[in-house]
Amino acid sequence: MTNRVHIDAPAGVIDIEGEKDFVEGLLAKLFPLIEEVGFGSRPQGQSNSQDTEDDSPVILDEGNAEEAVKQKIKRRRGSLPPKGQSCGDRLLALKADGFFKEHRGGGDIIAGLKAKGWTHKSNQVAAAAGKLFDRGQLQRTKEGNGPFKYFWDRDLEPDSKRAQ
Repeated sequence: MTNRVHIDAPAGVIDIEGEKDFVEGLLAKLFPLIEEVGFGSRPQGQSNSQDTEDDSPVILDEGNAEEAVKQKIKRRRGSLPPKGQSCGDRLLALKADGFFKEHRGGGDIIAGLKAKGWTHKSNQVAAAAGKLFDRGQLQRTKEGNGPFKYFWDRDLEPDSKRAQ
Protein backbone atom coordinates (compact mmCIF):
# COMPACT_ATOMS: atom_id res chain seq x y z
CA MET A 1 0.00 0.00 0.00
CA THR A 2 1.26 3.50 -0.80
CA ASN A 3 1.26 6.30 1.67
CA ARG A 4 -0.63 9.46 0.69
CA VAL A 5 -1.10 12.83 2.42
CA HIS A 6 -3.46 15.53 1.12
CA ILE A 7 -3.65 18.83 3.01
CA ASP A 8 -6.20 21.47 1.93
CA ALA A 9 -5.29 24.36 4.24
CA PRO A 10 -8.01 26.86 3.20
CA ALA A 11 -10.74 24.25 3.69
CA GLY A 12 -9.14 22.81 6.81
CA VAL A 13 -9.04 19.27 5.45
CA ILE A 14 -6.26 16.75 5.99
CA ASP A 15 -6.45 13.33 4.31
CA ILE A 16 -3.86 10.75 5.35
CA GLU A 17 -3.84 7.27 3.79
CA GLY A 18 -1.33 4.53 4.34
CA GLU A 19 -0.08 1.98 6.79
CA LYS A 20 -1.16 2.30 10.40
CA ASP A 21 2.34 3.18 11.65
CA PHE A 22 2.73 5.90 9.00
CA VAL A 23 -0.65 7.50 9.76
CA GLU A 24 -0.18 7.41 13.55
CA GLY A 25 3.37 8.79 13.32
CA LEU A 26 2.34 11.63 11.03
CA LEU A 27 -0.67 12.53 13.17
CA ALA A 28 1.51 12.60 16.29
CA LYS A 29 3.75 15.16 14.55
CA LEU A 30 0.95 17.22 12.97
CA PHE A 31 -1.60 17.52 15.81
CA PRO A 32 0.47 19.94 17.95
CA LEU A 33 1.04 22.14 14.89
CA ILE A 34 -2.60 21.98 13.82
CA GLU A 35 -3.88 22.98 17.26
CA GLU A 36 -1.32 25.77 17.62
CA VAL A 37 -2.12 27.58 14.35
CA GLY A 38 -5.90 27.08 14.40
CA PHE A 39 -5.86 25.10 11.17
CA GLY A 40 -9.25 25.01 9.48
CA SER A 41 -10.66 28.14 11.09
CA ARG A 42 -11.16 30.78 8.44
CA PRO A 43 -12.82 34.20 8.31
CA GLN A 44 -16.62 34.16 8.21
CA GLY A 45 -16.75 35.79 4.78
CA GLN A 46 -14.99 32.82 3.21
CA SER A 47 -16.93 30.05 4.95
CA ASN A 48 -19.79 30.12 2.43
CA SER A 49 -17.56 30.22 -0.64
CA GLN A 50 -16.43 26.60 -0.41
CA ASP A 51 -16.04 24.77 -3.72
CA THR A 52 -18.95 22.46 -4.56
CA GLU A 53 -16.53 19.85 -5.91
CA ASP A 54 -15.04 19.28 -2.45
CA ASP A 55 -17.48 16.89 -0.74
CA SER A 56 -15.15 15.91 2.10
CA PRO A 57 -16.29 16.95 5.58
CA VAL A 58 -14.63 19.90 7.26
CA ILE A 59 -13.84 19.45 10.94
CA LEU A 60 -13.20 22.61 12.92
CA ASP A 61 -11.77 22.77 16.40
CA GLU A 62 -14.29 25.11 18.04
CA GLY A 63 -11.91 26.30 20.75
CA ASN A 64 -9.36 27.49 18.19
CA ALA A 65 -12.06 29.00 15.99
CA GLU A 66 -13.34 31.10 18.90
CA GLU A 67 -9.82 32.28 19.70
CA ALA A 68 -9.28 33.26 16.06
CA VAL A 69 -12.51 35.28 16.06
CA LYS A 70 -11.54 37.03 19.32
CA GLN A 71 -8.18 37.96 17.82
CA LYS A 72 -9.84 39.50 14.75
CA ILE A 73 -12.30 41.53 16.83
CA LYS A 74 -9.53 43.34 18.69
CA ARG A 75 -9.03 46.71 17.04
CA ARG A 76 -6.69 49.46 17.96
CA ARG A 77 -8.38 52.64 18.99
CA GLY A 78 -6.85 55.95 18.20
CA SER A 79 -6.12 58.06 21.21
CA LEU A 80 -8.71 60.65 22.08
CA PRO A 81 -7.56 64.26 22.38
CA PRO A 82 -7.69 65.92 25.80
CA LYS A 83 -10.95 67.63 26.74
CA GLY A 84 -11.38 70.84 24.74
CA GLN A 85 -8.59 70.03 22.28
CA SER A 86 -10.53 68.26 19.51
CA CYS A 87 -11.21 69.98 16.23
CA GLY A 88 -14.92 70.26 17.07
CA ASP A 89 -14.17 71.87 20.43
CA ARG A 90 -11.88 74.35 18.73
CA LEU A 91 -14.56 75.18 16.15
CA LEU A 92 -16.93 75.91 19.02
CA ALA A 93 -14.29 78.22 20.49
CA LEU A 94 -14.17 80.08 17.16
CA LYS A 95 -17.97 80.25 17.19
CA ALA A 96 -17.92 81.75 20.69
CA ASP A 97 -15.50 84.43 19.42
CA GLY A 98 -17.97 85.35 16.64
CA PHE A 99 -15.90 83.80 13.83
CA PHE A 100 -18.96 82.27 12.18
CA LYS A 101 -20.97 85.50 11.89
CA GLU A 102 -19.88 85.44 8.24
CA HIS A 103 -20.19 82.42 5.95
CA ARG A 104 -16.92 80.50 6.14
CA GLY A 105 -15.59 77.76 3.88
CA GLY A 106 -13.15 75.03 4.83
CA GLY A 107 -10.07 77.07 3.89
CA ASP A 108 -11.30 80.04 5.92
CA ILE A 109 -11.91 77.83 8.94
CA ILE A 110 -8.42 76.29 8.67
CA ALA A 111 -6.95 79.81 8.49
CA GLY A 112 -9.01 80.87 11.54
CA LEU A 113 -7.75 77.87 13.50
CA LYS A 114 -4.20 78.58 12.40
CA ALA A 115 -4.49 82.19 13.63
CA LYS A 116 -5.20 80.77 17.09
CA GLY A 117 -2.20 78.41 16.82
CA TRP A 118 -4.18 75.25 16.06
CA THR A 119 -3.31 73.05 13.09
CA HIS A 120 -5.96 70.82 11.54
CA LYS A 121 -6.31 69.19 8.13
CA SER A 122 -9.22 69.91 5.83
CA ASN A 123 -10.73 66.45 6.35
CA GLN A 124 -10.69 66.96 10.13
CA VAL A 125 -12.37 70.37 9.81
CA ALA A 126 -15.00 69.04 7.39
CA ALA A 127 -15.83 66.08 9.66
CA ALA A 128 -16.00 68.21 12.82
CA ALA A 129 -18.09 70.94 11.16
CA GLY A 130 -20.45 68.31 9.74
CA LYS A 131 -20.97 66.82 13.19
CA LEU A 132 -21.57 70.24 14.70
CA PHE A 133 -24.16 70.88 11.99
CA ASP A 134 -25.84 67.54 12.75
CA ARG A 135 -26.04 68.52 16.43
CA GLY A 136 -27.46 71.95 15.61
CA GLN A 137 -24.41 73.81 16.89
CA LEU A 138 -23.50 75.27 13.47
CA GLN A 139 -25.49 76.18 10.40
CA ARG A 140 -24.42 75.52 6.85
CA THR A 141 -25.41 76.45 3.34
CA LYS A 142 -24.34 75.46 -0.12
CA GLU A 143 -23.84 77.99 -2.88
CA GLY A 144 -24.25 76.26 -6.25
CA ASN A 145 -22.06 73.19 -6.68
CA GLY A 146 -19.37 74.53 -4.32
CA PRO A 147 -18.49 73.24 -0.87
CA PHE A 148 -20.53 73.93 2.25
CA LYS A 149 -20.20 77.30 3.96
CA TYR A 150 -20.62 77.27 7.73
CA PHE A 151 -22.08 80.11 9.76
CA TRP A 152 -24.00 80.97 12.93
CA ASP A 153 -26.52 83.80 12.75
CA ARG A 154 -28.66 82.83 15.71
CA ASP A 155 -28.48 84.50 19.07
CA LEU A 156 -25.44 83.22 20.96
CA GLU A 157 -27.19 83.39 24.33
CA PRO A 158 -30.21 81.08 24.59
CA ASP A 159 -31.43 82.82 27.79
CA SER A 160 -32.18 86.07 25.93
CA LYS A 161 -34.48 84.11 23.59
CA ARG A 162 -36.49 82.81 26.50
CA ALA A 163 -36.82 86.27 28.02
CA GLN A 164 -38.60 87.60 24.93
